[in-house]
Amino acid sequence: MEDYYNLIGVPFDATGEEIRVAYFEAARQNHPDANPTPQAKEDFLKIQEAYEVLSNPQKREEYNLTLPKEYHEKSALEVNVRYSRHTVPLLGEPQIVYALLELTCTAETDPLYLPPVNLCLVVDRSTSMQGNRIGMVKENIRQLLHLLRPQDILSIVTFSDRAEVLLHPTQVNGLGESDLGLNKLATSGATEIFQGLEAGYELIQQGSNHQINRQIVLLTDGHTYGDEESACQLAQIAAEQGIFINALGFGNEWNDIFLDRLSAIGGGNSSYVVNSKDLYTFFDMKLRNLESLYARSITLEFESDPGVQLRYAFRLRPEISPLPVGKHILLGGLNYGKSLSLILEFYLSPMQDEKADVRLAKGKITMDIPSMPISKNRVLVEIKRPVHVTLNHELPPPAIIEALSRLSLYRLQEKARQDVAAGDIIQASRHLHHLATHLLARGDRSLAQTVMMEVEYLQKNRSFSTEGDKRIKYGTCSLLTLAPPES
Repeated sequence: MEDYYNLIGVPFDATGEEIRVAYFEAARQNHPDANPTPQAKEDFLKIQEAYEVLSNPQKREEYNLTLPKEYHEKSALEVNVRYSRHTVPLLGEPQIVYALLELTCTAETDPLYLPPVNLCLVVDRSTSMQGNRIGMVKENIRQLLHLLRPQDILSIVTFSDRAEVLLHPTQVNGLGESDLGLNKLATSGATEIFQGLEAGYELIQQGSNHQINRQIVLLTDGHTYGDEESACQLAQIAAEQGIFINALGFGNEWNDIFLDRLSAIGGGNSSYVVNSKDLYTFFDMKLRNLESLYARSITLEFESDPGVQLRYAFRLRPEISPLPVGKHILLGGLNYGKSLSLILEFYLSPMQDEKADVRLAKGKITMDIPSMPISKNRVLVEIKRPVHVTLNHELPPPAIIEALSRLSLYRLQEKARQDVAAGDIIQASRHLHHLATHLLARGDRSLAQTVMMEVEYLQKNRSFSTEGDKRIKYGTCSLLTLAPPES
């Protein structure tokens, strides 16, 4: 019996419109004119058959009766939204409303279903990685063997101005340190990140199926030249196939803006590596998350009322990261028994006409749940507030106050960066002074001292130092992990 829901890629409770949209997309990808492979032609005919059944209410009901009971089960997900205010006043001036959105998996880890991890390391071996940096990478790859499980798959690609495969996809069971090929890892050449990512992408597709969690980890210490757009386009293609990229930057010269963008395309993040402990901690945390992953490719799709604009989005859990703002926001993954939370900042234009409520965002959270018979799932979500003719003075709930308090530190350094880019050194210095004051009030003297030293450097050189810039950015980002909002 054909699995019509998975063929088209819709959840069991999909609406007629969702089925129609998904059908046209699946048919487009597998149409013989666009995809001449024999498998695509066969899939195209099956997709047509699935649509004929699922688009007809009577045929769909009859088909549903033939499915095992597991197909009728709902996902173990709960959505909770908290707001910075209970009501929105009817004002003739702009307003800001914050929403704390939390998606929770209510199921505990299922020991019978913990899918393997297919991990591909894409390692920069350009000349600048020589010495301590490449040595740190080698040592942690050796330790990585003890973090991976026997059923997991590991591959390694190295790159400079060309890419080479150091280790083809190999199951960790029976894999020894001598098999890793690290003795062949020598530094030379320039940095061309696209070369490495393309080789890693092609490698991680080998021998993978839908249920395996596939992850590319890029390790680099330098700028890439001229291939940023190609790398981001590849990241988009990979994300659409459930292959996600995280990036690790060594030293001070790497392009954090590019790596942030590259990682965020698939819901990942970039991290700053100072020492071997940082690298080991990243691998340990990343693998723990991948091994207990319940849902992946989680995406928020929404529309807003006229006059409402989402201006900022920041993921607080499980991995902190600013998120690209748009009508489709890729949020990353969700683990068994854990939560994914993000803070959303909505800008409201002046309201002239009285209405019952204002819709900040209405849509759905879509995701892929490999453990369910129908992997495509979605949860409907509506973020709205009632409108009141008068202004009520109220305090936001504690969870939002705490989240915004921590986030404000990160945003101060963001504003300082923007000021420097615009040539406004005075305003950048003011923002950094405010940041240092807040850090001192929180007791973080070390980071506050780094900020004040950077102010001096900025005023003398009219630019950030490469080291201070990253220490402040990732230092303020790490503060968000100390006490993520639970209630």
